[in-house]
Amino acid sequence: MSKKIRPSLKDYLRTGVVRPEADSLSKEMDSNEAAAPPPSSDSQESFLSLLSPQDRETWQPILRAGVKVCSLPLDIVSAREDFRTADRNRYTFYILNKKGEPLRSPRTSVQIREPFELFLKWDETGVLELYAPRTDSPTPSQPEEARG
Repeated sequence: MSKKIRPSLKDYLRTGVVRPEADSLSKEMDSNEAAAPPPSSDSQESFLSLLSPQDRETWQPILRAGVKVCSLPLDIVSAREDFRTADRNRYTFYILNKKGEPLRSPRTSVQIREPFELFLKWDETGVLELYAPRTDSPTPSQPEEARG
């Protein structure tokens, strides 16, 4: 069974580069450092397009290092419960209020409320879960005729 490739943050603060971490790839990565990064998936590109320039500079190398990105529908109640019970050493949560704004970290579960663009759950094992609010439900500003 092959070893899972995970992002390595070794020397990240000094170099600003996130590299894949695997014993078998370490020599190969040193020789191919100038090689082009692997193509990003559609979900990664759409995620990066929503971020502010500062956040894009942070997340782009992380996503190229082999992070698994999962796009899921948002359930506010489940997200709040997950936030309350999650291991804070393993998971980091972010909220993107509007396209182009900086990501912010919620401190309490009541800060997880709509309206926002994305709710992010970063797992230190290299998994990024993107939760987007459902767009098929009517908004409170819509008239009753449109709701029903």
